[in-house]
Amino acid sequence: MKVEKLIIKDFRSHRLTRVNFTSGINLIVGQNGSGKSSLLDALLIGLYWPAKPRDLKKDDFLRIGGTSTEITVFFEKDGVRYQIHRNITRGISFVKYHDGTGWKTLESGQRQVREWMEKLIPYDVFLNAIYIRQGEIDAILESDESREKVVRQVLGLDRYENAYRNLLDVRKEIDARIKAVEDYLKSTENIDSLIEEMEKSLTEVLRAINELSPILPKLRRELKTAEDELEKLDELSEEVNALKLEVKRREGNVRAIEARVEELSRKLAEAEKRINELKEKVKEADKLREKAELYTKLSEFRKRYSDGKAKSEKLAESYRAQIAGIEERLAELEELKSRLEELERKREGLLKKLTELEGSVKAYEEVKTLEANLKRLMSRLRFSPEELEELERVVENARKRKDEILRRLEEIREEKGALKSHASERNRAILELKKAKGKCPVCGRELTEEHRKELLETYLSEVKGISEKLKALDAEEKELRQELVEVERKLKMERELITQRELLEQAKELEDKLRTYNVEELRARVEEYEGLRNELGKVEGELKNFREELAKGKALERKRNVLKERLRAVEKKLEEIEAELKSLGFSSVEELDGKIEELEPVYRRYLAIKDAEKELKKEEGLLSATRTELEGAKKALKAESHLLSEARRKLEALEAKYNPERHAKARERVAELREELAKTEEKLRGLEERRDEIVENIRKLKDERERRKEKARELENLKRARERVQGLREKVKRYKNLLKEGALAKVGEIASEIFEELTEEKYSGITVKAEENKVKLGVVYNGKEHGLGFLSGGERIALGLAFRLALSLYLAGEISLLILDEPTPYLDEERRRRLVDIMQRYLRKIPQVIVVSHDEELKDAADRVIKVSLENGVSVLREVELGV
Repeated sequence: MKVEKLIIKDFRSHRLTRVNFTSGINLIVGQNGSGKSSLLDALLIGLYWPAKPRDLKKDDFLRIGGTSTEITVFFEKDGVRYQIHRNITRGISFVKYHDGTGWKTLESGQRQVREWMEKLIPYDVFLNAIYIRQGEIDAILESDESREKVVRQVLGLDRYENAYRNLLDVRKEIDARIKAVEDYLKSTENIDSLIEEMEKSLTEVLRAINELSPILPKLRRELKTAEDELEKLDELSEEVNALKLEVKRREGNVRAIEARVEELSRKLAEAEKRINELKEKVKEADKLREKAELYTKLSEFRKRYSDGKAKSEKLAESYRAQIAGIEERLAELEELKSRLEELERKREGLLKKLTELEGSVKAYEEVKTLEANLKRLMSRLRFSPEELEELERVVENARKRKDEILRRLEEIREEKGALKSHASERNRAILELKKAKGKCPVCGRELTEEHRKELLETYLSEVKGISEKLKALDAEEKELRQELVEVERKLKMERELITQRELLEQAKELEDKLRTYNVEELRARVEEYEGLRNELGKVEGELKNFREELAKGKALERKRNVLKERLRAVEKKLEEIEAELKSLGFSSVEELDGKIEELEPVYRRYLAIKDAEKELKKEEGLLSATRTELEGAKKALKAESHLLSEARRKLEALEAKYNPERHAKARERVAELREELAKTEEKLRGLEERRDEIVENIRKLKDERERRKEKARELENLKRARERVQGLREKVKRYKNLLKEGALAKVGEIASEIFEELTEEKYSGITVKAEENKVKLGVVYNGKEHGLGFLSGGERIALGLAFRLALSLYLAGEISLLILDEPTPYLDEERRRRLVDIMQRYLRKIPQVIVVSHDEELKDAADRVIKVSLENGVSVLREVELGV
């Protein structure tokens, strides 16, 4: 993977930042808080958001004053160029690739893009093999267990551990299947005896079927004869019952027709009476028709006259009022023209004042940005300047005291070595004196017992004195090492000291910038600016209303002309109504009302009898229909009486042939035969079903016997598979341990070279030992191996850095990108200088390296340098020319 370009918008302190990356070593340098580490966070979020990284929260992204956080990453992988874009605020994501002619979309959606990136480069691989974050050095130095965890993640040993655990799950699954097969084989041991019992049962059932089968045909013949006789009797019974029903039905018909003849005769007499009455009403209506029609004509005109005159007079009054209102409004609009000119002049004056105040408004916005940044920095400050000075004194004293302790420990070690050497010599001399005969092994003269005793006492006294000195030195060394632990604890505060000092310096810088502004004066100008803007808004609102009102003038004139036309039309209509009244022969409406009142009784009587002629015709039609219907009813009565006599004669003839007792006995015989046949058939069906069931069970048992043989073969295969899985599991464990040992051996060689350079070859190497869940580190000094407690604080940091760089360099043949975040925070000047040489010698083996640091000395090792600074609360990037 090679990163080509990163574009971020409104992310933390970055407003809009574009940074290009090249092959070789890219150095991003800047003071703490300038926004340089935010670039690496943006890279991680751009590639793996929203699932990873979990320690970065969405609420911390958006820049103060920003609108929308956006990140775009351009990179190349296996010869293909990609770009991933994310709008964090709106939740939009997509990934594209370049096909040589243009960008084509691959995926869109947050989840889809994240899953695609995880498949291309898993997050754990990126974070462990590619990205060395701040804090990993501490994890390497913290304990053997945490160091082993870092090694396992970077080297990818987790894959083998997962395979080892997964193979255990496979073995357990095979064990479960073995047990299930064994249980099955045990449960089916007696299958042959079951088959034999089933075959015996089948023989007995077949014998019973053969005995029962001949009986059925005989029963079916007897039942057929009985059913034929019963069918004939059923038909005769149905004929008798049908004739009885027909006689009853015809008797009812005769009675109904007789009642209908009587009803029609009564209706005929009533109709003749109503016809005579209607003929009289028809004559009266002819006499009243002319006066009734005159009443209708005059009433309709009276209503039209009243409605039309009232409506027209109301419209005329409305039109006159509207015309007067419009003329009054037109007069008011003439007065608005002078007020409009006055407001135009006022608007120009306000715009001029606002232009003069815009510079103060921008300055005040910058002040608010500086105050917000200062507030954020102050919230992170934990110490006052005085407390920082005290902390610096504590750290400086601890550093001096540590050097003193280490020097004294070195002196104690040398003293103890010399004393132990001297004690060893004296002990050998004592042994030789005890064994010596003749000459003294010390002075060479004749050895007497007195001289031997004198020398032994002297040497023993010296050995005793040496032992007491060694105890005193051991006690002093113990006290010094205990004090060293406390001193190291104080030295760990140096990291917090550096961070807090940088925060304090940034806060002072912001305070100095704020002092250059007269905040109260700017605030007053901003308030004045806001007041003027509000006043301008009101003036422009009035101007808009006035212009709109003036624009309405012509429309009002057109409307006034239309209303005058309508008024003239209404007045003409009123004149036409009065003329129509006179044409009817009336001089006034009162005279018209008198005539209508005179004609009203005649009109009401006419309404009451005007439909008499229609009713007369209707009644005459009904009279004719009733006479016709009466004649038909009399004919129907005669025909139905004849049919009733015929039906009674046939019924008497059939009742003489039918015997109910014989019919009942035939029905009982058929029922008995049907029941006996059904029982016999049911019994035979049961035997046949039992036969089929036994045959099917025998087949299943034989199939199960074959399956049992297959299960026996499967059991053997499962046992062999279990042995293979167990063997593979042991191989995976051995391979993982071999891989770990081989990798750590190579890492140890690379780390030794780097550490020797960082410590000016004070140490001759690093030892790396792998144990279960532990990776132990040591150093070689003067040919002897020592633990990490032997190192100073700076040397421990150098060792952690050398080991972590060695892990990535070990993978350099597999990775094409390495990212280092602040590799020098605790290195002294000399070690930082040596890190430059190490970067030039070792890191150039990796095609692309991105280093983020506040240390500008690393420029000497870089191929490209980008400087990040904070200006007015916003991160700004500038490329630095090498050699400058």
